[in-house]
Amino acid sequence: MNTFMPTKGMIFLMLIFLITLNGHSQSTCTWNPENKELKFSLTEISGVISCDMQKTKGISHLMSNVIYKPTNLLVSPDSAMMKHIGMLNFYRVLIEAGYLTELRVEEPLLAPATDGITMTWMPTIRRQAKVVVKWTFKQPNIIDMDMSVETLTNYPGFEILLSSYHAEGFETGVYLAKKEFGPIESEQVRPTYTPMIQGIYPFFPRNEAGANTLTDGRHQKGRWYWRMAIGRRYALPISFISKNGVDAILMGRPDDVYAVGASYEGNNANDNVAKHRCVYLSLFGDDFKAGEGRSTQMRMVIGKYNSNAEKHKELYQSFLKEQESKPRTFYINPEK
Repeated sequence: MNTFMPTKGMIFLMLIFLITLNGHSQSTCTWNPENKELKFSLTEISGVISCDMQKTKGISHLMSNVIYKPTNLLVSPDSAMMKHIGMLNFYRVLIEAGYLTELRVEEPLLAPATDGITMTWMPTIRRQAKVVVKWTFKQPNIIDMDMSVETLTNYPGFEILLSSYHAEGFETGVYLAKKEFGPIESEQVRPTYTPMIQGIYPFFPRNEAGANTLTDGRHQKGRWYWRMAIGRRYALPISFISKNGVDAILMGRPDDVYAVGASYEGNNANDNVAKHRCVYLSLFGDDFKAGEGRSTQMRMVIGKYNSNAEKHKELYQSFLKEQESKPRTFYINPEK
């Protein structure tokens, strides 16, 4: 009878495989069902998403206690003006010249996992669209958001606005086209206060159609209505915020981000726009037909990048490469 005896090389490879498998299976998130709270901890960042709307005073996904671990830097607005809202929240749902709701004040269905959580906002009479966001926390410093939208009626110019507020001392940045017409060449720009845009939020559209969508009257409806200062077209669908060399870079797919926004740097003592310390992605802005679905992906990376434009672009290209094979549209089976 022959007995199989593995060689030392085979044993070594098996050990490497088991170590790798174990490393990939380690959970990055812990769910507390009693408090409806998800704690995430990666090599470089950690934080909490609180989903108990009674404890959060009506916010369905309050992200707080976000720390950049290597320098113990607080990233979320826990002691700032927007501490009651937090980081990375899905804000307004809008249509052509109209306002539907705010996802952040509607309670979703929750499905926690070892690496994140899925939030599902079922359709309502006011918002006849199902919205699903899957959050995934990836080593060492990545927060991914995978969104799908299923509309049950026709919606012209459908939009979901993603906003993210941050701690005191952070300053915003965007990547704009150096020239308004012709080939796009990227330029890093820091929105700053000027008297002519006092109290108005700077937004930068993808193109002229995006500028028209921003100003069709949709943002003068519903709660917290506001006006935009429409700037140059963006070169990259990136909005970032930085402090002490640490950057929080928010990015999306170029076909699905019709504008990026960023509050300007100004007198934080008496200017509410400057106090917001916020970055935004305006998603979709397209006509949605009943029975058709759209999906898109967003990512935030938090790291010590010193506002280096080339590093930001490298992170963005890596994100695009990972997402390029994912479909942007799907069809709904009415029987399910």
